[in-house]
Amino acid sequence: MKTSLIIPFKDEVEYAETTMRTAYAYLSAHEIDFELVAVDDSTDGTWEILQSFADLHQNVVAVKGGEPPGYGKALQKGFGVATGDVLIPFNGDLSDSLDDVISYIHLIEDGYEMVFGSRFMAGAKVAGSTAVKIFVSQLGNGFLQILFRTDCSDITNSFKAYRRMVLEEITPTADGYDIGMEIALKGILRKYRYTTIPVAWSDRKYGRSKMSIMKSIPTYLSTAIRIRFFR
Repeated sequence: MKTSLIIPFKDEVEYAETTMRTAYAYLSAHEIDFELVAVDDSTDGTWEILQSFADLHQNVVAVKGGEPPGYGKALQKGFGVATGDVLIPFNGDLSDSLDDVISYIHLIEDGYEMVFGSRFMAGAKVAGSTAVKIFVSQLGNGFLQILFRTDCSDITNSFKAYRRMVLEEITPTADGYDIGMEIALKGILRKYRYTTIPVAWSDRKYGRSKMSIMKSIPTYLSTAIRIRFFR
């Protein structure tokens, strides 16, 4: 099965080259049939780095995101461009683990249609986050577990894996960071076969995250309620 790693970038000039080179080398070393799909919303020179990398590698695609830009729009663009059987969003700041990408691929190959990663279950490794962020995220995910009767303890985490058919049958509409939650919750309601595994997450070394938990809460909440009661 071919895997497409969808990597959104927004002003990540410090990370772009390292992220693409690291992901490419890692997946090649593990003999994975893969492509990297870089989606760029930057204004700082990231686009030129991604273009240059794509020009040198056959299985790398670099595309511009939508207008106005948005994380959800970038993933939607990436899903549309990707040609793989397995689609995996991957953060451009290398906060996600490539070891977990391999685990995701194997689980999809075993027959799961969706694989979720949790930062809050036994075996997970989280580095660089604050106690407040972890508490708020766990509280919100606990609410979603009850609302959707799911055992996934980290449904808001965008780092997941999907069979292509999931994205063909579910058309995501979220423009922001709630897109991962949207796809997962719709998939759960459709009774797709899924599992959750502990994953590793580490905070970025350079720059600041574009995602604010507190600012995202109203969006996540309204999206979840819409999916649960007005689908």
